[in-house]
Amino acid sequence: MTSTVDYTPIILAQLTDLQSRVTKQDAVIAALLTTVERLSGQTITVSDTMRTSVPLRSHDSATSFKRGRSQVAGVRPQVAKGRTPLKPKDSQAYPSVSLSDVLSKDEHVTIQVGTGKDTDGKFAYTSALAIFDGSDLVVTQCPLAASLVGMKSSKPGEILYKFIDELKRNGYIMRTFTIAPWKLCSVVRDGKTMTLQEVRSVHSESLKASA
Repeated sequence: MTSTVDYTPIILAQLTDLQSRVTKQDAVIAALLTTVERLSGQTITVSDTMRTSVPLRSHDSATSFKRGRSQVAGVRPQVAKGRTPLKPKDSQAYPSVSLSDVLSKDEHVTIQVGTGKDTDGKFAYTSALAIFDGSDLVVTQCPLAASLVGMKSSKPGEILYKFIDELKRNGYIMRTFTIAPWKLCSVVRDGKTMTLQEVRSVHSESLKASA
């Protein structure tokens, strides 16, 4: 009699591990880019290929990370050459972006976090809804973390990571994680959902075009 082996648990475990690596790699890249942009005064775009490349072995992971870090760090002297971020001209061309630069007063923002798969095997999400009062985001609804309602901050990341902590504490997710906050926050513009990162990118490009 021929016996069959169910490899589903193994495959799911590998997929979970790969997803975890992607999230960590994405957070590292975002942190490095933020530092480079802050020091150089210039917005840097990373291709999707770099964001989604996932090494399959731990040795390759370390090697890829070092290589990626060197490449990102290598951008710094090239960008900074002949430029001084503290010059007024640079400050005007590439100013820091705050919520008030990209959001309108009373605009609604959705902060969405994945909670795993549902009974049908589809990825499930939960959201916290906030409204921009002109300077801060104020949480108005949060079904799975009601303690967040009323929380306000000018930093989306502060609300996001509090949200993630509460989801873990309440048993909706198994572990916390880090990610560029503006990626998980979205608004609806002209019927189209855009992340704050996309809105910020459009804002930066318009500044460059008008400079």
